[in-house]
Amino acid sequence: MGEEPPAIRDALDQATAAFDAPPETLSFPPTIEPTETKNAVVSLRTACRLLTACRSLREPGGYHASVIELSFAAIEHSLAAAAHSRGETLRKADSGRATAFARAGDLGLISETTAEQLKQLHRGNRRRTRTRDTAAAQHATAMFDLAVAVHTHVADTAAISHECTCEG
Repeated sequence: MGEEPPAIRDALDQATAAFDAPPETLSFPPTIEPTETKNAVVSLRTACRLLTACRSLREPGGYHASVIELSFAAIEHSLAAAAHSRGETLRKADSGRATAFARAGDLGLISETTAEQLKQLHRGNRRRTRTRDTAAAQHATAMFDLAVAVHTHVADTAAISHECTCEG
């Protein structure tokens, strides 16, 4: 393809510099202590932020595929938080989301039936809505509601539930 335009190189340099500099403001207090629960808290708070993003994208409408994708990610991060709080992990870096759902079933975070249904839902519908532009409001709403239900269950039952930053 050749060399990219200067605008890309400049933007990359600026992004690198931005991450190298200390943040000017934080969207949440830096209260994550370097303990064994750090990964659990990071996963739980990531799920909180993903759900907040879903809420924002749902309001103007039309971002249904994005809401579906973020909802799947929020489910995975919520389950990862529960796994980490037990000293377990859901998946290796090179494995996919379906593997994470299966592992959540193996760990008893969700039933094996629910894990299988999540895997099928992910495989059968997420890809289709992303590639065929068939995502509809009803799909996005259903996925968001599922993500909230999983996240709420984890936040209500995990030893780190006090770390949830969701509002209402």
